[in-house]
Amino acid sequence: MEIKELFNYCLEDKYNIEDLEGRRLYINYNIDSNIVDDIVYHIMRYNREDKGIEVSNRKPIILYINSNGGSVPDGYAVIDAIINSKTPVFTVNQGYCYSMGFLIFLAGHKRYSMPSATFLMHDGDTATWDSTAKAKDRMDFETNQVEVYTKSYILSRTKIDDKLYEEKYRVEWYFYPEEAKKYGVADYIVGVDCDINEVV
Repeated sequence: MEIKELFNYCLEDKYNIEDLEGRRLYINYNIDSNIVDDIVYHIMRYNREDKGIEVSNRKPIILYINSNGGSVPDGYAVIDAIINSKTPVFTVNQGYCYSMGFLIFLAGHKRYSMPSATFLMHDGDTATWDSTAKAKDRMDFETNQVEVYTKSYILSRTKIDDKLYEEKYRVEWYFYPEEAKKYGVADYIVGVDCDINEVV
């Protein structure tokens, strides 16, 4: 490894260490099984460190999201970790929270959006492979259980009602922070409702 490459590697590692010490986590990629090893691990670790500290005195975890979405089971692992975290987890839409990225954003104990960020709620994508019978079993699970579970989750964490959900469910519903606040998706728009210092 050349000196310049080694320097850049060490510099990148230094920033990663600083972020972890500052409880700043990032999802800047498509959501897959690596997220459980990364984001879920650190949320659990911070909760272990905070045992014995009153919840109101715990330093929050800030989760910055910039994601097109990805795996539903892996995404729900992150959602479960956030919702069940006693240490507060604040989610921040840096640029876009689409699909499963949108669902993870909703899990935040406080939810912030940058002023030009965008959101996408939709019915997701699916693919099947396997024998016909096994593919049917999977589709039955996704349409009869996962869809119902996801609808219930969204309605419970926003001001989106059943009627609006059904209107928007089968379309690509993109929206900006003002609409996100209107429907209880986001709590704060950075630079409008709060200072950037709240999310750094």
